[in-house]
Formats: sequence, C-alpha cells, structure tokens
Amino acid sequence: MKRKTWIFSFLLSLAALIFINFVFDTKVKGHFRREESESFRLFARPGFEKWSSFEFSFLKAFYYTLSLRVYLGKLSEKYLTPPSFAREPIVRTAEVVTRLCPYYYDIYYIANGYLTWDFNDVETANRFLKKGIEHYPQRWIFYLFLGFNHFYFLSDNEKGAYYLVKASEISGRPFYAHLASKLLYASGKTEFAISVVKNMLENTKDEGWRKSLRTRLEALEEIYAIERAVETFVEKMGRRPKQIEELIENGFLKAIPEDPYGGKFYLDEEGNVKTTSNLTYSK
Repeated sequence: MKRKTWIFSFLLSLAALIFINFVFDTKVKGHFRREESESFRLFARPGFEKWSSFEFSFLKAFYYTLSLRVYLGKLSEKYLTPPSFAREPIVRTAEVVTRLCPYYYDIYYIANGYLTWDFNDVETANRFLKKGIEHYPQRWIFYLFLGFNHFYFLSDNEKGAYYLVKASEISGRPFYAHLASKLLYASGKTEFAISVVKNMLENTKDEGWRKSLRTRLEALEEIYAIERAVETFVEKMGRRPKQIEELIENGFLKAIPEDPYGGKFYLDEEGNVKTTSNLTYSK
C-alpha cells in the first residue's frame, strides 16, 4: 500500500511539474526564434521557479543552463561577440539557477566568463561568485576568479590579493600567494605582503617554491627598509625625497640594497619605492 502511495505521489508531482513548466518551455523556444529581442521573459520569479520544480530542482537547473548554452551558441553563429541584449538572459538565468540549485556550479563559470569579458559587468559577476562561495566555501577557483576580477577589471590590488591568498590557502598552491604579495606591494601594503610570504614559507614543503618565496621575501624586505627610510626622511626634512641617493646623503639609508631579481630600486615621481625588475626575473 505504501509503495502504491509513493508511486502515485511521484507521478502526481511529475505531472504537476510538466504542466506548470509547459508555459515557460514555450517561452524558451519562442525566445530562440526572436533572439534579437531586447526584452527577455524566460522565467517567472526565482521563488516561484524554485517552488514549481518540486524535488527536480537540479534537473530544472540543468535544463535552464543548457538552454542558455544553446542560446549563446546560436548568437555566436551570427555575432562575433555577444550583443548587448544577451546580458539579460545570462543574468536572469544565473539568478534563477542559483536559486533553484545553488550547488550547480557550471552557471557560476558561465556568468563570470561572459559578464566580465563581454559586458564589463564585473560587480554582477562578483556577486554570483560570492554566492557560489556561500555554498562552496572550499572551491578555491571562485576565490581565484574574484582575485583576478578585482585586480584586472577593477584595479583593486588589495582586494585582489586578499582573494588570491584565500585561493592559495584552500588549494595549497603557493603561486597564488606569490602573486598576491606582488599585488600587495603594488598597492602600498609591503608589510602585509611580507607577512603573506612568511606564512606561505611556513606552510610550503616544495623546495622549488620555497626558493622562489625566499627570493620574493628578500626583495620585499629590502623595499620595506627603503620605505621606512623614506618615512623618516619625510618626518625630519618635511618633504619627500626625489631620489634614493638623498636617503644615503642624509644618513637615513646606508646604501642602496640589491634587488635579488637583478633590477635596481628607485623612487617614482610620487616618492614610492619601485624596482626595474618589477619583482620578476628578466629573461
């Protein structure tokens, strides 16, 4: 008896799912026929979409994501780059799918890839990535994407470095912390960069990476020593030095340190410590 009841409930749910979503299915097909339309009415509200999916939320999320892939594929046959009206289908699909099944991570990759590179909508892309982290806190690739987006698209080195450090900690890959230290230095956070590299040295066993991290640490410590000399110069002299040589002439620095990457340290027009190597070995 219980078995019959279960089968009946399952069939009833399945029939309801098909009936409720039939209307939306026709809208999907209709939209592909009018792909240049500026309006996109594929979904109901995310809450209703989730309710109407019953226990088939994953399948529905898969279906909508597949529909989006097909839609974007059709556009790519006609346009060199996705047209402006394609942004709305991507955002709407991502909103619904992440509500239906937030663990269906393919949609996060699609949304991030298109919204950043094709539509310059980095804030929306980051919002979806942060939502992904809420449900996948150990998926380090989301942190990597956030770090890259802040660094490359938003020119925010400090936040970019923060997310790269998280990606490094979760994945166990020192390279991302190595890159984060460079971004922190570029954003004027040399002391923080030093602490990041020291932390990675303590937690990295690979000797190749340890050698690379030691070189980065040495360079950052030399830079920090010059930065402190500049700060003392400003306090005593009431102005910023124009050249590193002024620090030596006035007794704030004994000698110009050597850049372990083979470059030369100097002060830019704003008095910030720079190096011709940009913390990278020359070829």
